[in-house]
Amino acid sequence: MEWRALVRIAAVYAATATAGLAIMMPVSYGWFSSEPQKVDLMVRSVPLAMESGAITAVIAAAAVVSVGSARAAWYAAALALTGILVNHIGLPWIQIESLTTLNFVDALWAGVVLGCLAPLVWTPSLAGGAYLFGCVSSAVFGDLAQPPPDAGGPRSMERLFGGAPPVWLILVALMLLVTHLVARDRREAIPGDGPDFSLAPIVSGVVAVFVLARTSRWLAESGDRWPVVVTAVALVLLGAFVAALILPGRDGTLLLLLVGFSAAASAVVTVPRPGWADALVDVTVAAGLLVAWLWPRPYLAVAGSMVLAAMAALLAVTGVSTVYWAVLGVAAIGLIGGGSVGSALPRRATSAVVGLAVLFVPSAGIALRGRPFGRIGYSPHWYRLAQVPHEPVPAYTALVITAGCAAGIYLLRRWRPVEVRVAERAAIEPRV
Repeated sequence: MEWRALVRIAAVYAATATAGLAIMMPVSYGWFSSEPQKVDLMVRSVPLAMESGAITAVIAAAAVVSVGSARAAWYAAALALTGILVNHIGLPWIQIESLTTLNFVDALWAGVVLGCLAPLVWTPSLAGGAYLFGCVSSAVFGDLAQPPPDAGGPRSMERLFGGAPPVWLILVALMLLVTHLVARDRREAIPGDGPDFSLAPIVSGVVAVFVLARTSRWLAESGDRWPVVVTAVALVLLGAFVAALILPGRDGTLLLLLVGFSAAASAVVTVPRPGWADALVDVTVAAGLLVAWLWPRPYLAVAGSMVLAAMAALLAVTGVSTVYWAVLGVAAIGLIGGGSVGSALPRRATSAVVGLAVLFVPSAGIALRGRPFGRIGYSPHWYRLAQVPHEPVPAYTALVITAGCAAGIYLLRRWRPVEVRVAERAAIEPRV
């Protein structure tokens, strides 16, 4: 493999991981120790920033495919990374102290990165694998984020990735991307989705993100009432299935898989855990992606999410909360997350971005985590705290959602025929 190919793979992974962290995590952990008013504002604003980043990624991917210019897509991704860098090192100099503003800017630029890179690498390739790995690993790592401990200083992983994403990671990603821009093949082209489907991913993405985000916010505000929980779950399943049907062919399978996985993963108790357990995210996500890429089994992936939710419910009911189960939970989330993505990769990059965007939208499990908090809006329990009592309700809800997604996958694959194109069957050999 020549050096240009290695630079391309490294640039795609670094840029994707940076963008994923920028959407999933707040710019600074310092807000945990701020005055209550700032904490409340952050608790409310971070989910909104995540939703904005997810929608931006879908729109950016559709725009790149419509324009059809690989050069424009690479330059847009580099510009967006530059925007994230300026956001982290430049805006504080002009005395913009609002973490809410910084988080929204981060999320919007990050959505551009994720959306622009997907069509560029969406072939059977190592660069495509690097994109998926960066996306899933950063989303899972962000979902498992913990606030810093009250004493003893931050954990090792939090020191390394403090700043979410840290400036050093942004710089590495930007330098790799610029290097690739200089050395890339000028003949590179972007495969189009066809004029019939130009609007489908945007509409599907808006439906999926809007329904998931609004139902999660509703659950965060009124999740202590069972009629609200039941109605919200029904709306989540209906919205996810409609969004999957809007996408062409069987492309919506990935969306349904990740709706179920997101709900199940957010219900798992992963605290208290040692600092080294965070490194399991990368290992298990990579293993799940590789196995599923070689042996795709969508039903096995959704069954894994169901088992994850069932185990979360069992542990919550029994009150078990040990380091052993926390580490096992981290490993299971990474493995099933990677397997869910690798088991149902769509043919179209735009459809893939719609599915992956679900990973960056607060799920029902996250919203219900604040039930004992007695407040309106997302609770600080959204960030996992070891001392908070864990209720089984988020896990029960996740179990119903995963079962509903499994039924949706069955109906979608039964109603939609397998898409086969002669030109694409000839392109099965992995490329860089």
